[in-house]
Amino acid sequence: MIKDLAYYEALPYTVVLRKDDDGNFIARIPELPGCTAHGDDEASAIRYLRSVQRLWIEESLSTGQDIPEPETLGDLPSGKWVQRVPRRLHKNLTDMARRENVSLNQLITSMLSEEVGALRAKPEAAGISPEPKPARN
Repeated sequence: MIKDLAYYEALPYTVVLRKDDDGNFIARIPELPGCTAHGDDEASAIRYLRSVQRLWIEESLSTGQDIPEPETLGDLPSGKWVQRVPRRLHKNLTDMARRENVSLNQLITSMLSEEVGALRAKPEAAGISPEPKPARN
């Protein structure tokens, strides 16, 4: 298979989306270092990110740089675990989910996603070692 622009654009890269301190949205693709875009809302941030992703891949192809590919689902954990929490926390989370009109699972997934995105964006501020950057030749 020829690994051209169309090949890489069709891959299921991870998109991390978060709000910044000014209320704008930042979207990035962690597998492609520096592939980041900003927008006034989620949709525009992702639209701009797709343009940046295309340019990132085109530049890498034209200069012969390695282009990281996303992990396949077979490489990922199942996404399921059992977590015990204090009963009061469980009640508070259940109440919050009810107020937001979402399931408890959706609420917790959203909260974890936001926190992980923030920690990955500024790991040193949280006392976490940053993830190693993929080597680019």
